[in-house]
Amino acid sequence: MIGRTRIARRLEATLAVTALLLALALSWELRPALPQLPPSFSTPLPSATITATLKLAAWVVFVLLDLVLIRKVLQFAIRREPTHTELRLRHAFAQHELPSLDGRDWRAHAAPLAPPVLRLPVRRERAEREPTALHLQRHGPREPSPSVEAAPTDTSNERLGVLLLGPLELRGCKKQPRRQATAELIAYLAVQRRPASRDELLEALWPGDDPRRSAGRFYQAVSEARKLLGDAFRRDRDMYALDHRQLRIDLDEFDRLRSEAAATMGKQQRELLDRALALFRGDPLAGIDALWADTEARRLTAFRIEFLERAGRMRLESGDASGALALAEEAAAADPSNERPVQLAIEAEAALGRREAVVERYERLRRNLDDQFGLEPSRDTKILYRRLLGQDATIAT
Repeated sequence: MIGRTRIARRLEATLAVTALLLALALSWELRPALPQLPPSFSTPLPSATITATLKLAAWVVFVLLDLVLIRKVLQFAIRREPTHTELRLRHAFAQHELPSLDGRDWRAHAAPLAPPVLRLPVRRERAEREPTALHLQRHGPREPSPSVEAAPTDTSNERLGVLLLGPLELRGCKKQPRRQATAELIAYLAVQRRPASRDELLEALWPGDDPRRSAGRFYQAVSEARKLLGDAFRRDRDMYALDHRQLRIDLDEFDRLRSEAAATMGKQQRELLDRALALFRGDPLAGIDALWADTEARRLTAFRIEFLERAGRMRLESGDASGALALAEEAAAADPSNERPVQLAIEAEAALGRREAVVERYERLRRNLDDQFGLEPSRDTKILYRRLLGQDATIAT
């Protein structure tokens, strides 16, 4: 359906451009003659010259309008419209997004993606435990040796974990996914926190593909996910979900800490922010190359930058300028065009007595904004910069 729509749009654009080119050629054949200029500027213009000038001006306007229409039609023909899959995913994640702590509108940051890293805990092999059991049976009952008492317990019943605040990591699984689709399926269900239909998952994993061709790969991914997660991977007819009661998902912990931090203040809020930041092991959802993952990664990165700036501000107010500077630099590295981390950084540099570093950091921000957006630092940043340098110059609005 999308391909047919694109072909029809291009056919219409071709016909329209052809008609406009014919009109342009016809107008060239009917172009008016150039008006005769008077011998002197003081000589009154005759009516014939005025009429010829108006005709030439009208002809020029017509040609310009024709060229503008040709350009618009060509843009319409090559324009890429969002597919039905993209619109559905955008709508789903628009409902999922939650406001930040104080309602500030942070600029999203798209981080480079890395392949998923699946880390499994090291478990003692069965062969290492069998000799001990045989030894005890051979010598009869006696007091257990220290080595037997200190042996780690079996971790087969350990709570499974799905970590997404960094490269995708499954903890407590016996094996790692062999298919990328399996990792994306688990990540999608963990992010959504609700049952998803088979059709929705097909569009999320293979957008734009024929569902009949993707069905085989989908059921292979479902089978592998069930083997990895066991009862935590649930299916009810054509609906699929993860049981969050059986899984430790870092996104759930992050949302809980974020909600508690929004309802507290002072030292307790700082501790909650530090715990939330400690959950990040890198760029969120790294290794998941999909439209929905990019949207969610931007949202989580925006929260991360906000928490870094807020925690750094608290450190600066408590006198820890070095700690505030470290958090500000981490936030600025995630989004160099965001001015709030830079404001915090130059305040921390000033508190440490580094005047040259303040100037260098401000100039770097100014060049970055000018190169990328053709903008200057905001008025608040300019006022802060000059205040820190001890200048009383008034900045015009």
